[in-house]
Amino acid sequence: MMVGNNSYIGLSERTNEEGANQMISILRHYGMNGIPIKMHEMLHLKTGLSYIENNYLMITKEFLNEPTFQQFKQLEVSSEEAYAANSVWINDRVLVPQGFPNTKALIESAGYETIVIDTSEFRKIDGGLSCLSLRF
Repeated sequence: MMVGNNSYIGLSERTNEEGANQMISILRHYGMNGIPIKMHEMLHLKTGLSYIENNYLMITKEFLNEPTFQQFKQLEVSSEEAYAANSVWINDRVLVPQGFPNTKALIESAGYETIVIDTSEFRKIDGGLSCLSLRF
């Protein structure tokens, strides 16, 4: 997850410390930082949180007490709507998966305009909005 010059790298079954260290080495070469985050429940870091600009972080229970994320304004996504923590900020709007009205309202209460996207077919294979996005 990129926030400015920082990339937060989830340590899970798919990315171990050696992989994270290799990524951090590459990032440093380009004047950026890498910050490893140990994960216990989720397979992907951005499954449980998303940066939506202006220092706001969509965040689920697993990451609420992570000291690294205390610097952000946290929008806590309930366990019932955890899938919607994987929302995507693009061009001053936040793309939110369909079917999560409380998370949509939470995002809007922080002053963002939302666009609801039907991801029902992608959810069948555990695909989220960030998985479907190519952004530069």
